Amino acid sequence: MKNWMYIPLAALILTGCSQNHDQIESATKKAPVTQAASTFTLAPLSVTEGEEKFAALANQQIGAVQLKGTVKTTHWLKGVEYLPNKQEHVLFSMELEPKKYDTTIRFSQSFSDDLIQFGIDVGETVLFGDDTFTHLDDYIVRGTDFRSKTATATPYNLLMVYHLSKNEEMRGFNLNEVTRPADVPLKKGERIFGIVLSNQK
Repeated sequence: MKNWMYIPLAALILTGCSQNHDQIESATKKAPVTQAASTFTLAPLSVTEGEEKFAALANQQIGAVQLKGTVKTTHWLKGVEYLPNKQEHVLFSMELEPKKYDTTIRFSQSFSDDLIQFGIDVGETVLFGDDTFTHLDDYIVRGTDFRSKTATATPYNLLMVYHLSKNEEMRGFNLNEVTRPADVPLKKGERIFGIVLSNQK
């Protein structure tokens, strides 16, 4: 009789413990913390005639956008190299802290026979890419594309792209319709460099 009473009692105790554990676990599980979304726009700015003439003398291509709105989480303004194998190499990076912005971001690309250099200018901060992409022997310069339409906040904003190719032709793309270098159709023998604003370091 004692054994018969003992087994269901033990089972009842274990069931009660399991239910209590489930209730405690579900009570302690919180809804995932969602980060506040940044609400900013990146509007292209016209380059003045004087700036264009100065850029031509320095063998540069230049552009600018106006960053306006609230950055609610840390973002990074980066220069990246992107290859057909889906690898992205960060050439330089600048941190943008969460706050309200009404700021001009200027970017430039200059080149010589054996060197390409990118730069960004935000307020009093000026950054240039290092000289890691100098192996341009057989590449044909295909030019630079700048964003020409206003873009809203996304995890990855592509601001400009400079592309090169070893092929006679390079498939075109519309910079206003892509949000990351991975969206640019690249084939073997092609590479691009870009300026991006991303919420990932």
